[in-house]
This record gives sequence, C-alpha cells and structure tokens, in this order.
Amino acid sequence: MRTNERLRQALSQLLQQKTIRQISVQQLTKTAEITRGTFYLHYKDKTDFLEQTEQQVITEWFEAAKTTLAPDGELTRGFALGPALRYVDGHHQILSVLLDPQFTQFRPQLRQRFTQELQGYSQHVPVTATPPIDVQITFLTTSFLGLVEAWLADNRRYRPDFLAQSFRQLASSEVTVLADWFSLVGLDSALVTEKA
Repeated sequence: MRTNERLRQALSQLLQQKTIRQISVQQLTKTAEITRGTFYLHYKDKTDFLEQTEQQVITEWFEAAKTTLAPDGELTRGFALGPALRYVDGHHQILSVLLDPQFTQFRPQLRQRFTQELQGYSQHVPVTATPPIDVQITFLTTSFLGLVEAWLADNRRYRPDFLAQSFRQLASSEVTVLADWFSLVGLDSALVTEKA
C-alpha cells in the first residue's frame, strides 16, 4: 500500500512536466524514492502499474462509498455520496491524473462500474419504462462523473457534503427512482456548507 501510494504521488508529480509515455520506470522509482527491485516485486512493468492503479482507485472509491439500502425491503448496495466525495477530496491528485485523457481506460472502466451498480440497483426498485433504464443510468453516471471532474478542475471549491446534497437535489427521485442509489447516508450535517 505504501509503495503504491508513493508511486501514485510520483506519477502525479511527473505528469506536471511530462506525458505518460515520457515517464520511465526509473523516473517513477527515483521520484517515489523506492528501488526498481521493489517496483518489479509488485508490477511487471509501467503498464501493469498503471492498470493496477486504475483498478485500485475504482475499488477504493466504491468501498469508501459502500452503503446498504433496502428499497424493496431486501438489502442491496448503494453509493453514499458524502463518503464518496470525501474520498475524491482526499485522493484528488491521483483522480485528476487518471481522469486526464492520456489515461484512455480509466473513464470507461469507471463508467462501466457505475453502470453495473445502477443496473443491480434497478432490480430492486419499480423502474418506469420511460425514459428507458439505460438512458436513466447514462444520465446519472454522466451527471455525477461530470460534476466530479468539474469540481476537481475548480480546485474543489465546495465542501464534499455540500456537493453531495446539491447533486441529490439535481438528480431527484421524482425524475428517476434510480437517483436514490446515490444515497445521502454518511453526510456530516455540520459540514453541509458551501465553501471548503
């Protein structure tokens, strides 16, 4: 974990001056202050490091946001917006890096995960046929990820809990019951103020 965290920070730092293609394993390890042997103990090569990092960030983000909902009396997984956005706030450097267009696989994998989770949730709620379920899922996923990207680009001007509450006001369950998957569980009501 510590090795990966140091490598993530090194990657963020190096990407301020170079493209991903210009960064070598040697530069990564030197910046992270680890040996190349340590790097190769965990990763086959730079591509393996990047792929594992992308998957780890997605997994960590969804674990941080994990909550349980019972829309039909049966327990199912939800996505707690407060913890999710606090994760983004705490890991803004690596997320900003991975959301950069140089990382062609991260966005599609992230969208796929949101799609899978929302499709699973849709099995527990009465979803109307209009708009179609895939349109509802695309709308919610694109809206949420777009908001996160804009927030990161704006240097996280708003507090995570305020942004969570704002998103839920915009993504209303009156429009689509799937919006309830984005849960307000885990918000700190004392921190639901606008400014960071």
